[in-house]
Amino acid sequence: MTPPSTLRIQADLGRLRDVRRFVREVAPGLGADELAVRDLVQAVDEWVTNVVVHGYRGAGGPIELELARSGDEIVARVRDAAPAFDPATAPAFDPDLPLERRPAGKMGIHLIRLLCDRFEHRVPAGGGNENAMVKSTRTAPNRTGGAA
Repeated sequence: MTPPSTLRIQADLGRLRDVRRFVREVAPGLGADELAVRDLVQAVDEWVTNVVVHGYRGAGGPIELELARSGDEIVARVRDAAPAFDPATAPAFDPDLPLERRPAGKMGIHLIRLLCDRFEHRVPAGGGNENAMVKSTRTAPNRTGGAA
């Protein structure tokens, strides 16, 4: 595993620009192609937004983002001190539900799972959350574009 590049911010939606820039600047140096960079930018942006809005409920708190390469994968880790939340426990997104019956939002975790090869959660010893979004540096042969 390469030594990680790290960005530390306070939870604030105004810092999402910095998060996206960080991923765009670091991921290519770790072997991400253009498609993988776009997917990682979108996935990390979505997760950090969830941490700010739902984890900290707008009250603020620390967020640490690490990007590193491990073998043929790029790992984006987001750590926070918000109450523990495992995304695997979130209700599944139902794409067949008519638009007028869908609740606002509720697509973020589904989108992250589509964009990444793996999406993992753990609770560190000191509490909070650590979520890893993993993207292969080998482009899938049947994938031709980014998220719609």
